[in-house]
Amino acid sequence: MNTRVINVIPERVLEGIALCGYKKVEPEDQALFDPYYDKMNHPWSGSTEFLNFIAWSDTLPVYFKESDGMIIGLSYESNEGMLVGIPFIGHYTNESVKQVFAIMKKDFETIGEPLVIMDVTKWMLPYYESVDGFSFDIEDKREYMEYIYTATDFEAGLDKQDDRYRYRYFMRKFDYEVEEIKSKHRDEIVGFMERIWCGGKTCSECQFGCMVEVTDRVVSAFDELEVNGLLVRVDGEIAGFCIVTKRMGQAIYQFKHAINRIKGINEYMLRECYERYLKGVDIVNYTEDCGIESLRRYKMNLATDYSLLSRLTLIQSDNKMKVHN
Repeated sequence: MNTRVINVIPERVLEGIALCGYKKVEPEDQALFDPYYDKMNHPWSGSTEFLNFIAWSDTLPVYFKESDGMIIGLSYESNEGMLVGIPFIGHYTNESVKQVFAIMKKDFETIGEPLVIMDVTKWMLPYYESVDGFSFDIEDKREYMEYIYTATDFEAGLDKQDDRYRYRYFMRKFDYEVEEIKSKHRDEIVGFMERIWCGGKTCSECQFGCMVEVTDRVVSAFDELEVNGLLVRVDGEIAGFCIVTKRMGQAIYQFKHAINRIKGINEYMLRECYERYLKGVDIVNYTEDCGIESLRRYKMNLATDYSLLSRLTLIQSDNKMKVHN
């Protein structure tokens, strides 16, 4: 039984979003977004990657409009029941951020909601701080940090003795086959998620949205999206899949699920996706650990070195800007 509380967007908020000229993000909008991503100054969070907007569109629907060389985005955080801004997408200068920030502030006032911006990365922060006349409290949620590796460190991690052994063990011991994911695989992959994910969890554990529904949306739109993924079968039955994105020298592992008792399948999918789709990147974003201790240890030990990408929340305040650790 699903015990999560999902708040429906109030009609007045939807009307305000439309009045301000925003439209909901759809898969066909990716071609419009990509040139703006290409102008970003530095890598961005996996949470503001286009695929994420499609995947979580039930609990975190995103609405956008173009203005002054940037994409301005709003999202409704349905778990909290609040409207939030997402980081501007485009090339950041102090002047460009001031211009689009003024638009976002006015839009929040029109809609009648307090101004909150989520998932701001630290390199973006000075641009928001440069806006005259605005002050914020800043939440720094450590549990939502993303794991960032240089390509060199990530490749060395893939080639560590244990990882290399598991990778080769999988290829040697199992009768497997691999296919590139297409939308035609929807029923097979969704059925797989219902078995391996829902079979061991309650709906209340999926705090940010149903993973089966997320998977359904992603795979259903796969042929429309600029993404890559592998489906792995063992003895003719699906045993795992992995979905990745790459843009502007940044690789992001968006989704990876497998039957973990099949030794080496995770190492196989991690390496195969990298070799097939991600070679040549500068950095690899392995996204967050969701507060799961075993996943945290795995990501910390994957490579000899890594950094953590903070995702800050800016909350409009009359007080001086400060960071809450």
